[in-house]
Order: sequence, then structure tokens, then C-alpha cells
Amino acid sequence: MYDPFEDPNGSRILKAFSDPHDLWRTPRGIARETGLSLGTVQSYICDHADLFRLSPIAPSGMPLYSLHPDLKSKL
Repeated sequence: MYDPFEDPNGSRILKAFSDPHDLWRTPRGIARETGLSLGTVQSYICDHADLFRLSPIAPSGMPLYSLHPDLKSKL
């Protein structure tokens, strides 16, 4: 079974959601916080869509993501 915390990029992306005030994040915000490229963040989210929830609200057309609740409890 895939453990997202064993993937160095995955671990950095997931930890970007660890602040209790950061329930929803844009890919650009995650990239800025982690130092990863926007493309890397977007590819990871796309490739591991089961780990994330997409908000029905997209301010200024920017998608917002949160972690799946089961994963959030592991941070």
C-alpha cells in the first residue's frame, strides 16, 4: 500500500496542510510554502486525488484542496 509520507515530495505537500488554519490550500500556496514547483504540486495532487478533497468554491478560479479527513488525522 502507498504511504504518502514516504515520498519526499508527498510528505512536504501533505505537511503544508498541518496548520489548523490551513484547511484549504491552493496549489500555488502549497508550492510557495514547500519550495516545490507548481507543476510538481499539481501533478502530485492529480496523481493522488484520493488523498485530497476539491472545494466546490474556487475563488478567482483557483482550485482549493484539503486533505482527506482520514489523512489529516495522521499529521
